[in-house]
Parts: sequence; structure tokens; C-alpha cells
Amino acid sequence: MKQVVLAGFLLSVLQVSAQYKLVPQQVPVTSSLRGISVVNEQVAWVSGSAGTVLRTIDGGETWENKRIKEAIGVEFRDIEAFDSLRAVALSAGSPGMVYSTHDGGSSWERTYINTHPEFFLDAMSFWNEQHGIAFGDAINGHLMLLTTRNGGQSWQLADTTHLPPSPKGEGGFAASGTCLTTFGDSTVWIGLGSPNARIFKSVNQGQTWQVFKSGMQQPTPTGGIFSLAFSSKNYGLAVGGNYEDKTNTYRNAAFTTDGGQTWQLLTEQPPGGYRSVVVTIPGTQCWLAAGRSGIDISLDNGLHWQSISNDNYQTAAFANENIGWVCGNGKIAKLIKTSTK
Repeated sequence: MKQVVLAGFLLSVLQVSAQYKLVPQQVPVTSSLRGISVVNEQVAWVSGSAGTVLRTIDGGETWENKRIKEAIGVEFRDIEAFDSLRAVALSAGSPGMVYSTHDGGSSWERTYINTHPEFFLDAMSFWNEQHGIAFGDAINGHLMLLTTRNGGQSWQLADTTHLPPSPKGEGGFAASGTCLTTFGDSTVWIGLGSPNARIFKSVNQGQTWQVFKSGMQQPTPTGGIFSLAFSSKNYGLAVGGNYEDKTNTYRNAAFTTDGGQTWQLLTEQPPGGYRSVVVTIPGTQCWLAAGRSGIDISLDNGLHWQSISNDNYQTAAFANENIGWVCGNGKIAKLIKTSTK
């Protein structure tokens, strides 16, 4: 009976996997693309190296180059968009910078800069069009936090004295702009790398924090949590691993059913290696994860995974259950659901 159930499950996975096809997009750059924000089926923004920002307003038929010209040497590892005109881009490395546009990327305004030599921003997210949060690697024993209350037009460096202390070297991975995620009106989680792959959680927009263990720690500074996503205030997934060992599945994924207080490692059929992003597919029990060794999909709320591509993609986002995009090194592909079965 167990074999019959397993066979039926695998058949179901293959059927769901076949429902999504990857359609390569024509991209006007060769930059490493790491940030993505999908507004709807027609509008999406992508960011990356060399000051790159791309925008589509026709569902991916064309991608316009909206490069931030004064930041030509900057890595924009995360981007958040509100519509076809307004977007906020976050840099990685020092100096740490945030830019915003209100005219579809025709012009950009730098709304924050920090020149501390150790300042390194990893990710940002918004609860709504006004309130957002970003974080960076620990300096002097505490993570760095930025907050905005006006849609990214200005940012404030938070007082770190209320934050739990961080051991030397603790920080996140600016691999996909998704190691920080928000939910609802006020909840935020941060997933970290070495040495302990801890998870920070706040339920009041970053005013106070709790810290939990994920179990995803790796025996190397290049490993840990790379991405978090939640489908409800209680249920979430974390993925990662070691980016120098792209096919290793050791402690590369975990799930929580209590809002991140406890985590259970996926060991039976985890994603197929190091993964830099995980996203829930809206309106379904399906999830998608991507990384250097491929793309995986899960139909049972992230508990078991099946490969749908061996291509290297770094980040992903969905407009709805029918349309999504994945991005990587100089490439974007559209995910299209091909069946409603």
C-alpha cells in the first residue's frame, strides 16, 4: 500500500510540474539579475549588477532597460515595486544605498546612503505602499535595520540596542532579496547564514524581536538560510544550503507551522540542492524553489519536491497561480501554467 501511495504521489508531482512551462524572455542586458518584484500579469521589475533595473509593462513581451546611471557599478540585489511607475531598489555592498523612482525608471533618486566600510544590505520588504523594512549584516554585534514610512522616499537607521546580539560574522545572503519577508500589517522574519542559521521575528514592524533556531546551519560560512516565504502567519518555508556546493541537499530546507518558533528539516524529498529563493504560488498548495542547479516545485505545501528544470536561476516571483517569472545571470524566463487540472 505504501508503494502505491508513493507512486501516486510521484505521478501527481509530475502532472503538476508539467502544468508550468518556462518561456525564455528577450533580455537587453547580460547582468546578473537577483531582484524581482511582480505587480501583476503585465507589470514586473527586475534588478541586478552594473546598476541594472529592467521593467516590463506588457507581460514580458519586452523588457525595458531602466538602469540607474549614476550607480553603474552597483549591485542591486532587491527591488520592490508598487505599480508600473513606482519602485524602490536596494544595493548590496558598501556604500549601502537605496534608490526610488516615480516615473517608471526614467529618473531615479537616491533616498539613502551609508558609507560605513562594513555596511552590507541584504534584503527589503514592504507591508504596504508606505511601510517597509530592510536589513544588513551585523556591525558591532547587531544586525543593521532600516525602516521607511513613506514608500521608500526616506529611510531611518534603527536603534540596534533593542535587537538581540549577533555573534561575530552573523548576516544574511543578498542572493535573491528574499532572506527577509513580511506578512500582514506588521510581521517580519529574517533568515540568516553562519554561524547558526538563526531566524529573527518581529510582530510589530521591527520594534521588538525574538530569535529562533532553524536547524539549517552549515559547516561553512557560505551556507545557511538564503530565502524565506510564508503562506500564512503560521506556515512558512526556508531554503538555502551551501552556494559553493550547488547539488548538496544537506539541511537545505525546513518548514514551520507555528510562525517560525520551531522548524522541521525536510529530509525525505527536499529541493535538489542549494536554493537561493523559495516562493508560494498564490491560491494553491504549490511552492517553487530555484538556485544554481535548477528549479523545483512542490504540490503538497513544500513537504516534497520535484525538479522541473536544471537551469540556473536565482530569484522568482508570481503574479498569481497562472503567471510568474524567474531570473538569473543575464536571463529571465516566464512561468506559465498550461493546465487547470
